[in-house]
Amino acid sequence: MMNSSRFKWLLIGFILLIFIWQAVSFLFKSSLVFPAPADVFEEIIELIKSGKLFIQLLQTFYKAFLGLFLALLIGLITGFFVGIFQALFELLRPVLMVLRSVPVVSWLSTVILLWGIGWKGVVFIVFMTLLPVVIFNVAEGVRSVDIKLIEMAKVYNVPRPKMFKYIYAGSVLPFLLSAINISIGTMWKAAIVSEYLIGDSGLGLQIFQAKFYVDTPKVFAHTVSAIFFGLLLEIIFYNIWERFFGEKAV
Repeated sequence: MMNSSRFKWLLIGFILLIFIWQAVSFLFKSSLVFPAPADVFEEIIELIKSGKLFIQLLQTFYKAFLGLFLALLIGLITGFFVGIFQALFELLRPVLMVLRSVPVVSWLSTVILLWGIGWKGVVFIVFMTLLPVVIFNVAEGVRSVDIKLIEMAKVYNVPRPKMFKYIYAGSVLPFLLSAINISIGTMWKAAIVSEYLIGDSGLGLQIFQAKFYVDTPKVFAHTVSAIFFGLLLEIIFYNIWERFFGEKAV
């Protein structure tokens, strides 16, 4: 949990950021170029009052977490087998490294050809962005299992389900949680960028529309909201991690 000293420095950093923001906006002297914090927060309040911001957050949240869920489901199974079989690990490692390096925009042509504009493409891009991370982490967790424990379990004829539960699961869990930790922030950014480019709903689409109509305060308002909610998701995950494991998330 966040202690008082950490909170104090976080608050000081936030105030400093607002001060710099205000100073930069004063230099530009135009809300169309770089709006002041007051203009942006006023826009956020209007979005909250209208209920639109909450709906947009939910739309983006749904697509981001659906992509994460699919990546965890398929990545956990695939990563387990990749970790067990050395030949499979060596075979798929170059493929996974390439997939992990593919930028979000590179999936656009494939997505548009398959589904056009809409939520399916956003989910697919989030899924493909997170899948290599999950597979790599789970595979490393499986490969970190002590071979002597496996051999001992075989000597005593321990059933495979129990081997998985008491040997593999304990080793894989920290690696899986680390993958989730990485994915929380990544999925949120990938979802918003995808919505901006090919979405038909959500925060990303709202940023695109505000930019199209040169409504810079609204662009900043949606961006600040996206950043705040993304940080909130990460803080929630960190607190859950620290509460159950007694250590900071990596």
